[in-house]
Amino acid sequence: MSINDVGSVNQVLDQYRTDSKNKDEPKKNELGKNAFLELMVAQLNNQNPLEPTDNQAFVAQLAQFSSVEGIDNLNSTAESMMSQLNSTSALQASSLVGQAVIVDGNETGLLMNGGIVSGYSELSASAANMRLQIKSKSGELLEQIPLGNHGAGPMSIRWDGYNLMMDGEVQDIDHSQLNRQVFQKDEDGELVLDDNGNPIPVAYPPGEYKFEITASIGGKTEQVNMQMSSRVDSVTMSPSGQVTLNLTGGQRATMDEVKQILDA
Repeated sequence: MSINDVGSVNQVLDQYRTDSKNKDEPKKNELGKNAFLELMVAQLNNQNPLEPTDNQAFVAQLAQFSSVEGIDNLNSTAESMMSQLNSTSALQASSLVGQAVIVDGNETGLLMNGGIVSGYSELSASAANMRLQIKSKSGELLEQIPLGNHGAGPMSIRWDGYNLMMDGEVQDIDHSQLNRQVFQKDEDGELVLDDNGNPIPVAYPPGEYKFEITASIGGKTEQVNMQMSSRVDSVTMSPSGQVTLNLTGGQRATMDEVKQILDA
C-alpha cells in the first residue's frame, strides 16, 4: 500500500455519503464519537511520514473528539432526565383520578350522589350585591342565592345540592326561601323529622348544573360566568410524554389547563 493510500479513510466516510442510487434512503449525517475516533485513527495510519500531522492540529482533533463525546454523554443524560420527568408527570396525573378539577371552558359541573359541584372565577374588580344563579344543564333557573360582596381576585363556590360554601366558608342561607322544598318521607308517606322535630330536606338530585353570578362591579351590573368542576376518570400518556386528563362527560384537558384541584 502506498504512502498516500487513503482507502481506509474513504471506507469510514462512505457511510456518510449519498448518491443517486439511494436518494430515498434516510441520510446518516450524524458523526458519533466512535466514527469520529475511527476517522482520526485512519488518518494517522495513512498520513505521509514525510509530512506528519501537525501537533497543534492533532491536539485540536483530540479536543473535537472530547467535545463529541461530551455531547453524546449530555444527550444520554438529557434523555434519562426526560424519561424520569415523564414518569413523574404521569404519576402526579394518576393521583388525580377520582378527584374533581376545574379547567378552562367547562360550563357545567357534575353533581354526584353525596358529592359536591364547584365553580371558580377570577373577579377583575371588587363586586357588590352578588347573587348566585344555579341553573340546570339546559339553562333552567333553579335557585337565586344572595352572596353579598367579594373583593377582586379568585372566588370559588361549592354546593352539595343544599348547602353552599364560598371560598371555603359555609354561607348562611335562608333555606325556607329556596324554590326546592322537598323533604324526606317514610314508607307511609309521613315526613321524617330530625332530633329537633324539623322535617329533613332532600337535596337536589345528581346531575349537571351551572353557576352564574350577577354583581355590581364599578357601579354597573355585570354577569360573571364561572368555570365548573369535572371529575377525572382516567389519565392518558402519549408517546411524546404529554399527559391528558380524561374528564367525565368526554372532555379532555392538559395539566396546564387545570385551574383548581378539589379535595372532593
